[in-house]
Amino acid sequence: MIRRATAETLPQIEQFLARNPEADYAHDPAWLSVIRETYGKEAFALVWQEGEGAPVRGLAPLACLSSPLGRRVVCLPYLDYGGPLGETPEISQSLRDALLAEAGKRGAKLEIRSRIPQPGLDAVENRKVGMILPLKDGDSEAYWKSLDAKVRNQVRKAEKSGVSVTWGREDRLDDFYRVFCVNMRDLGSPVHLRLLFARVLAHFPGAAIGTAHREGRCIGGLFRIHWKKSLVIPWASTLREERVHSPNNALYWESIRFAFEKGCACVDFGRSSVDEGTYKFKKQWLAGEVPLHWYPFDAGGRLDKTVHHLSGGKMRWVQDLWARLPLPIANALGPRLRSHIPA
Repeated sequence: MIRRATAETLPQIEQFLARNPEADYAHDPAWLSVIRETYGKEAFALVWQEGEGAPVRGLAPLACLSSPLGRRVVCLPYLDYGGPLGETPEISQSLRDALLAEAGKRGAKLEIRSRIPQPGLDAVENRKVGMILPLKDGDSEAYWKSLDAKVRNQVRKAEKSGVSVTWGREDRLDDFYRVFCVNMRDLGSPVHLRLLFARVLAHFPGAAIGTAHREGRCIGGLFRIHWKKSLVIPWASTLREERVHSPNNALYWESIRFAFEKGCACVDFGRSSVDEGTYKFKKQWLAGEVPLHWYPFDAGGRLDKTVHHLSGGKMRWVQDLWARLPLPIANALGPRLRSHIPA
């Protein structure tokens, strides 16, 4: 049967995630605490168990968002994945039905985000893909030699330009967030609250921040999460005027080398639009694209065959307008809006 997870269910959820090869970092219940503590959203998980106290055999985390544009249940917002995960297709489908029921009770739309296709659903067009670097042989030196000479030269260029990288946690957050705010404004996207990153650090022992410095100034930052056999890079930013010194290359190489040292199976670079700048940057590290199986349902439970992103189509003018805002205004307004945007 399907029930709402409680504190008593957490050990069974951990066991389920440990034995399920398709589980990913977005399924970790800690994200629900991060979302609640940062934005005050209703966030919980549905679990499939044969009875109370029985092993968990299916999991679906969700959060409820609302704005003047309507209500939305997302599984899971602010991340690329986290969709319903069951030991069998039948369990996954029953969890999806339960998510639709939760959305229906609230008169809300439903959005499922997953790394794996959902049983019984048609494929949905999504112009964004995930970028994953498999670390097959665990040999960082062989990987380094396999990179294009241009990529290796950019890493060396950062060093020759005096770029240094410092790793830490809370002690790196202020530097990271200052650069992140500038970058998000330049991209035309409302910025997350600083508190979001603080709560991720608090709930994920494997989270760390790297900051790139040159001439006594922070010019870039990268947030990584070591989760089981994966290293995930959900956020990275550099100052536009400093990119000539390749701080991003230094940050990514340091992260990839760390993943090799920890015996990770892959590095997850996050999502990108095919053939755009971030896609090409990640591709040069030999990351391969994987489809993102996102399923948007309207308030009546009907599946939309296309995922609509704010960065394209009719809403592009909003992005262009935001990029021209003075930074103090963007920083003041951004977090108020960002909590309502599931992307």
